[in-house]
Amino acid sequence: MNERIVYPDIEKTLVDYLTAELAALSDTAQVVTRVPDPRPARMVRILRNDRKRRNDREDREGIRGPNLILDRPRVILECSDDAGAAGGLAATVRAILSVASPGYLGTVWCDYIDDVGVENDTDPATNAPRQLIIVDLCVRGKLLA
Repeated sequence: MNERIVYPDIEKTLVDYLTAELAALSDTAQVVTRVPDPRPARMVRILRNDRKRRNDREDREGIRGPNLILDRPRVILECSDDAGAAGGLAATVRAILSVASPGYLGTVWCDYIDDVGVENDTDPATNAPRQLIIVDLCVRGKLLA
């Protein structure tokens, strides 16, 4: 019989995890998946984007996707701050993620987090400074009961 594996909602997992970690550092940044109205002055927006090219063996050979019980989501974290401190927020988020694995992100086991890099990307709608952090994660799914 084939096993049915359920993979975690990595966006929600990271929203909950980063919200708690930033609050522990007394950082007021909101962590979201959708930009709320009104838009917060300081925020981290989390987006899963597996289509963003990795330039690795998986892309070259066309074998991307879940492997048995493991999922490898690519996540983009948009760090913005209207006061011009997007770089500082991005540095804090990267520091939090750099020590998060191997370990639990809330209730989700994460084998590793691969920091792919940072991109300076000014928000076209508001002209606010924005830093994009791109990470690849390796997280474990659970057997569907």
